[in-house]
Amino acid sequence: MAGKPRKWLLGCGLGCGGLILLSIGGPIVLGLFLMPPLDRAIDAQKELVAALGAPDDHVPPAGPVAADRLDAFLAVRRAVMPHCAAFEEFTRDLGRMDELGSQSDQPPGREIFRAVTSVTGSILGLVGDIGKLNEARNRALLEQKMGLGEYTWIYVLAYHSWLGHPIPDRADGDDGEGDGARVERLRTTVLGLMRRHAAALEEVGDGAAAGLWRDEADRMEGAAAEVPFGPGGLPPDYTAAFAARGDELRATWCAPMAEYDLGEVRRSGLTVHAQ
Repeated sequence: MAGKPRKWLLGCGLGCGGLILLSIGGPIVLGLFLMPPLDRAIDAQKELVAALGAPDDHVPPAGPVAADRLDAFLAVRRAVMPHCAAFEEFTRDLGRMDELGSQSDQPPGREIFRAVTSVTGSILGLVGDIGKLNEARNRALLEQKMGLGEYTWIYVLAYHSWLGHPIPDRADGDDGEGDGARVERLRTTVLGLMRRHAAALEEVGDGAAAGLWRDEADRMEGAAAEVPFGPGGLPPDYTAAFAARGDELRATWCAPMAEYDLGEVRRSGLTVHAQ
């Protein structure tokens, strides 16, 4: 979602009536009518960090994800899934822009105008949708007593390592305009979680498993890899824990929403950063 459509929007949209552009991951300057969903998301985020700590505070306990923590994770996923449809619509609109941009001949002006108008509305709507998604996730995390660090740990292992879904930005490629920055932040967070997980394993006397996770963190760091053990490569006991809830995990994955699932919203005056 991050590459080609945005470039086409920059090329066509600015010449087709001053399209308001949104660069996810960069500053979003908004009118006051778009701020309430983001303000509510930020408030819930502050409550979450105050109650359960920042993502980098989480220490994944020794062993595979416990059944009760998977229960809590799936409850959060069920709470956010109603928001999937809005992101699917946004993806369809960007896909239409992509189709127009790939045509060898210049599309008719009326068709361009309709597409740009549709995408403009989707982009403005996306601002609120990101806020609503973040608020729903943070409120559900608070209810389940799960911090964003634990949520990120289970999310990456279940959806990316076990099910093999690609990290969204890397699926589209880095276009040189910062699309990979969010992925790099996620990778840094995951590497920290892996090293703390290895330390927890060491503390309970499981030196072999600790070494396995420590070695994998070293490999990922050296290879600039993003997914622990690569798709489908988790240790057998971790794989078994996810396989036991496989149908539920598959049902709670939303590809168009994945780029925003683990993000945080930050505000400075009227400038909001969605990271």
